[in-house]
Amino acid sequence: MAVADDRHAGCDGCGRAVPLEELTVVTMPDGEHVACCPRCEPHAREAARKCSSLDQRRGTCDGCTETVLEAKLEDIVLNDGTVVSCCPACVAKAPDNDSEATATRADTDTTAEPTDGSDSDTDDEETLCTQCNEWVRAELFHVTTIDDRTERLCPTCKDSAEDDGIIKDVEIRKTKAREVLGVEPGATDEEIRTAFHTQIKRAHPDQQSGSRSAFQLVRDAYERLTEGA
Repeated sequence: MAVADDRHAGCDGCGRAVPLEELTVVTMPDGEHVACCPRCEPHAREAARKCSSLDQRRGTCDGCTETVLEAKLEDIVLNDGTVVSCCPACVAKAPDNDSEATATRADTDTTAEPTDGSDSDTDDEETLCTQCNEWVRAELFHVTTIDDRTERLCPTCKDSAEDDGIIKDVEIRKTKAREVLGVEPGATDEEIRTAFHTQIKRAHPDQQSGSRSAFQLVRDAYERLTEGA
């Protein structure tokens, strides 16, 4: 809990500074104690009941400019390479394009992704989901659960785990990483590095087309494609 001054402290849900006497401590399933303002307390108790996230911080959708929960904002890549954060409604309206820089949903969306093997980590080989123990051709999601286990989940199991609130982090998939950088499967290290330098300049927060989320997304994509290189 971040103390703002002697009489106020930051709410662990929304981050607002509120009088200390208005804060309520809620115990989460992992034993963590969070201090909540009156507005966030009901969300914290519901999150504790469902083993999900307390985070009630809000951000602005770059599409409709409405204020929504940051957890609901998704990064999409536009045709010119610009990365924007959008609410679910605006993500659904994002333009489709067959080019390398096609607008794509973030890793949390799998409905429009092919499952015929074209997004597999290793060409056409099947991979084993650690949840359902089924062999699938779709690229698996590398996820970290709320109890810090690392799992490799198929799209269906990943969606179910998210609905159950047991996922803490999802690593960007190679399929999405290639789309962010605009490179083809099988691209050389030099091609990936060149694409990274191009996209990171566009995504820099100092640029009109950039933002902190876009900058981080490009960095994550590059690290995903070069890990183990």
